[in-house]
Amino acid sequence: MVSGARERDTHALGGRTPLQRVLAGVVAVALGVAGAILAAGSPAAAQNPCTGVTVVVDFGALGTEPETGCAAGPADGLDALVQAGFSVTEVASIRGMVCRIDELPETDCGASPPADAYWSYWHANAGDEEWTYSIVGGADASPDPGDIEGWVFGDGSEPPAVAPIDAVAPAAPEEESGGRFEYTWIVAVAALAVIGGLAAWRLRRDRRA
Repeated sequence: MVSGARERDTHALGGRTPLQRVLAGVVAVALGVAGAILAAGSPAAAQNPCTGVTVVVDFGALGTEPETGCAAGPADGLDALVQAGFSVTEVASIRGMVCRIDELPETDCGASPPADAYWSYWHANAGDEEWTYSIVGGADASPDPGDIEGWVFGDGSEPPAVAPIDAVAPAAPEEESGGRFEYTWIVAVAALAVIGGLAAWRLRRDRRA
């Protein structure tokens, strides 16, 4: 009789036992959470514009295209370079003078580079159409949110090929919704734990029946 009642109950529920329905719910929640996490980390979600300091690096004659990055809250111009994702090597004998960016050029950094082959430093405010050659070095600069920093390798006569008004960089990792991403994980784990506990309780109850 008990078996027959269970079969009728299962039929009434569309061929699924309560436990199967709970497990199906677990799978549905897991898929939903996975979709939310993938959406949070997808390129489309990562295209928020930089609200910190936009950094443009023009490698000039070194042969690669200009690159941009975003610094969330740099202490100075060199820190902005690093926060924007570029590696920096300073001239050993001159504080704050840049010798290499992303290991270019391949040269010794003991002494000052030649006047026709060095990293010149440029600055622009938000909305500016033209660059201004910086009168201070990167170590002495204090870029503010919204500023655009430029570095170009050459003789210092030409600014970066990308105009400051056209310089666009995605938000820095610190500016992305890391808190929301972590919150999604917390909610996901909590939800799955609750549903998993309910599934285990249902299983124990059915076994005792």
